[in-house]
Amino acid sequence: MRVLLGLALVVAVSTQLVNKNVNRAVDLTTQIAKVTCEVEVENTGASTVKTYEVAVEPNSIPLLSYVSVSEHGNELPLRKVTDGVYEATLSAAVTSGGKTNLVVLLTFTHSLEPYPKAINQPDNQLVRFHSNAYFYSPYSTVEQFTKFNLGSSKIESFTPRSPSNKEGQSVKYGPYSNIPAKTTARITLHYENNSPFLTIRNLQRTIEVSHWGNIAVEEHYQLSHTGAKLKSQFSRLDFQRNPIGAPTAVKSFRTVLPASSKGVYYRDDIGNISTSNLRETEDANELEIRPRFPLFGGWQTKYYIGYNVPSYEMLSSNGGNYKLEFPFIDHSYDNLVVDDVEVRVILPEGTNGFEVVYPNYEVNRLPDEKKKTYLDTFGRPVLVFTAKNLEENHIKNIEVYYKFNSIMLLQEPILVVIAFMVIFVTVIIFVRLDFLYFLWMRTEKQDRELLTLLRNCFNISNKIKYSVSDETVELLSSAKSRKDTKRFQKQ
Repeated sequence: MRVLLGLALVVAVSTQLVNKNVNRAVDLTTQIAKVTCEVEVENTGASTVKTYEVAVEPNSIPLLSYVSVSEHGNELPLRKVTDGVYEATLSAAVTSGGKTNLVVLLTFTHSLEPYPKAINQPDNQLVRFHSNAYFYSPYSTVEQFTKFNLGSSKIESFTPRSPSNKEGQSVKYGPYSNIPAKTTARITLHYENNSPFLTIRNLQRTIEVSHWGNIAVEEHYQLSHTGAKLKSQFSRLDFQRNPIGAPTAVKSFRTVLPASSKGVYYRDDIGNISTSNLRETEDANELEIRPRFPLFGGWQTKYYIGYNVPSYEMLSSNGGNYKLEFPFIDHSYDNLVVDDVEVRVILPEGTNGFEVVYPNYEVNRLPDEKKKTYLDTFGRPVLVFTAKNLEENHIKNIEVYYKFNSIMLLQEPILVVIAFMVIFVTVIIFVRLDFLYFLWMRTEKQDRELLTLLRNCFNISNKIKYSVSDETVELLSSAKSRKDTKRFQKQ
């Protein structure tokens, strides 16, 4: 009974809010659908309201990548209520009759469908996008307007819904008035989109921390082109003659590294890829990634990059308490999409008391592991994190707090010193001591016994030799006397 009353209270509180005015802008110029909604919210109820709910259509939930709500330019705390429903805590409670302005940002990956699914090398790529003409919300909307920015004037078709019209590179729907909560009206836009459809199917990122002043970062990529597949065979000759004649091919892309990164390398299973180019700036180092072959739809490549940064860039300490802060994912290329990522943090041997502060999206932590390297005794702790369906808005820091006794820094030098001492002592023993002394300590009686033993062994061997020789001669003579010589005569 109490549960039912609580649910009824939540419904009553949520229905107090009304979307007074909604201005929705949908950016479809890249492979990511970015929906920005400017919402004027009004409290029409009698009590104050402290939260605002954001709802996502059920068929779009698997494609949802990122959600955020901002008020007056500040991002609000967001809590996931259930799949497709999020609750934002307002900076100040909205009183009865009060208003506030919010900005709701939603991003969707793999929502643009190549249509047709396969094209020839010189063809342009056409995509379809399915959406809702109305702003999907758990609250009713008084007035709303939607604009789809396509980035191309080649619009094959769009679903008409009065009022709606096409203007240059955009399609506009609305204004619409008095829309009930959770109202849907399916629309489809079919247009040209030649932007790079690159997807990182799997990313394995390793952060290895050393308290001797260095942090090593290595990233392994499995990269796929998820655009329209190449229908015909690839012609290297046509591509060399006219690279612009393959508008959907991805020839290179840019990866942003920290400005303090040193020792950068870019390799694949074959070895070093010399076509890359590193440009250093004050704010960052830009690594131009140029695969061994251009990427067309359905093609993929695997590679890995690595670099070193000074530990002060990511690591800070206060006595024996340490804080490691680094971006969970980095800027691998513009408008990146990451399906699966695994981040492994390798800490120095002897660390303990781990505490993690996660970014404002879902990150899973797997059981800790151990890794043994040179001069380790019981192994270094490895913290493992995973996440799915990420994009540029997920480039946010994760914080790892741990404890470390500085005396452990002496462990490896002491082990090295002990190892060299053992080697030197062993050499001294073999060089300085005379082992012939033990031979000189034998008595005269022992020498006679040894000489007698050697003579006996020599005599026994001679007897065996002579006996074997005599028996061999007798056997040969007997065989010769019994041989029938007539068998060798001619008949």
